Amino acid sequence: MKTCIKCNSELTKAHISGIQGEFEINKKPRGFFKDSPIYSKVSSYVCSECGYLEFYVEQPEKFK
Repeated sequence: MKTCIKCNSELTKAHISGIQGEFEINKKPRGFFKDSPIYSKVSSYVCSECGYLEFYVEQPEKFK
């Protein structure tokens, strides 16, 4: 369970809508013709009490 840092309520997993519907975070900037081998998908969570939105990488161990 993830808890809201603003009001201590439970966070609910949410999905971001858009062209691709999900995004990822990279440890190093991506170049135009090259990809960073160190990346993870990102999940979003929202607080149904105060509306706070928080993001978590799915594989944080890749960023050590």
